Amino acid sequence: MSDATPAEDEMETRLAQLTEALESGRMRRLKPMLHSLHPAEIALLLESIPRAKRELVWRLVPDEDHGETLLHVNDEVRAELIESLDHDVLLAATEGMPIDDLADLIEDLPEQVTREVLHSMDVDNRERLEAVMSYPSDSAGGLMNNDTITVRPDV
Repeated sequence: MSDATPAEDEMETRLAQLTEALESGRMRRLKPMLHSLHPAEIALLLESIPRAKRELVWRLVPDEDHGETLLHVNDEVRAELIESLDHDVLLAATEGMPIDDLADLIEDLPEQVTREVLHSMDVDNRERLEAVMSYPSDSAGGLMNNDTITVRPDV
């Protein structure tokens, strides 16, 4: 009897399917599978496969999941992916990211991409990003989410 949770069993099954598709060369099966996964699950899969096959799988990850997937992979895999990706792909991955998530990722991006991200932001968001980045990453200020919530007085 296995001590694994149903979620762990499902992830093992998906990893086995991914490995089988990679080994057999049937890449068409991978795309729908990756589209059905949460970026955190994609990150686990990317961490679990050999480096040589990671880039192949990355190309099949939905574009809208690139940024969040980069946030979820471990530091080593993130650095490897960032090094292998074009600046345009990295810039696109940062689009629409929440400021607190962007602050976690931007420190790992190449300097040119960081400048382009900052240049593309409006003044208010740039100031919010700089405020979040001013805190050490392991402090309360670095960990908190700084989204503003407005509540009407009559609520």
